[in-house]
Amino acid sequence: MKAAPDFQLTDLDGKTVSSKDLNGKVRLVYFFYSFCPDVCLPTSFLLSQVQESLKDKGLLGDKAQILSITVDPTRDTPEVLKEFGNRFESKPVPGGWTFLRGNEADTMKLAEDFGIMVIKEKNGDFSHSNAILLVDKKGMLRNYYDAGNPELDADHIVKDVITLSKEK
Repeated sequence: MKAAPDFQLTDLDGKTVSSKDLNGKVRLVYFFYSFCPDVCLPTSFLLSQVQESLKDKGLLGDKAQILSITVDPTRDTPEVLKEFGNRFESKPVPGGWTFLRGNEADTMKLAEDFGIMVIKEKNGDFSHSNAILLVDKKGMLRNYYDAGNPELDADHIVKDVITLSKEK
């Protein structure tokens, strides 16, 4: 496809994470916000299932990473995002599933550069594409998963991550 855009964002511990830090790992990237009234919670639940499967297969952290990037850093403080992640039975594993924040304008531009539509509504909520992006070890965008597709499941995503993790 195309090269995934470069970024520098902050994790929930205040550490800077850049796209270059992640080269050598297959990445799943999801733009979301925790106050989302509809799609973000079920899609994040799907990512928690993907995380569990990748962990069971020994790929999480070393060969694959999940990145959830908030488009609402004003409301999505580190504390709020930690609480959001803890809603799932498969809680985010440090170094495996990372929640990231940046300033709102830069994050919305990053989403656009990834091909994700994000619009801030007058009420403070966001309309956005509900897609999970697959980035290979070299930083190339390889797939967009329609997270609203009822046929999409964790096994399908994990299979693709495994395939890309084996590429040179």
